[in-house]
Amino acid sequence: MNAPVRPPDSGKGAGRKRRPAKTPKGRQIDPTAIDEVRALLGDKPRRRDLLIEHLHLIQDRYGHLSAAHLAALAAEMKLAQTEVYEVATFYAHFDVVKEGETPPPPVTVRVCDSLSCAMAGAEKLQTRTVTGGGGVSPSFTTSKWA
Repeated sequence: MNAPVRPPDSGKGAGRKRRPAKTPKGRQIDPTAIDEVRALLGDKPRRRDLLIEHLHLIQDRYGHLSAAHLAALAAEMKLAQTEVYEVATFYAHFDVVKEGETPPPPVTVRVCDSLSCAMAGAEKLQTRTVTGGGGVSPSFTTSKWA
């Protein structure tokens, strides 16, 4: 009959426990960012269904969502950083700023560019805002959906 099957010998060191990594993996939490996020959230609950509200608090306070604040919020809410980042980047009204990027200007003017908005005069409004007396510099205009 058949001989019993034995697992292959994994060689030297088989069965030893792994040592913890000398340096932590992944994005590290900035102590300043975690303090700022904790101050903003105060005694509000850290439930996952409040993630969007918490993102709004950070966006309203700082004018954008920095990578450091997203990582700090994830740690504070005990969520994966990818979950927080995915929610923040899904919604067009959140301005996510990656490390090394310049934050947006203090005031952002968004003009809808869908077909129904175009029929209602969105292009004319955008032109008037940028070139007319709107006081908006054309260098700060972007079409996020183009």
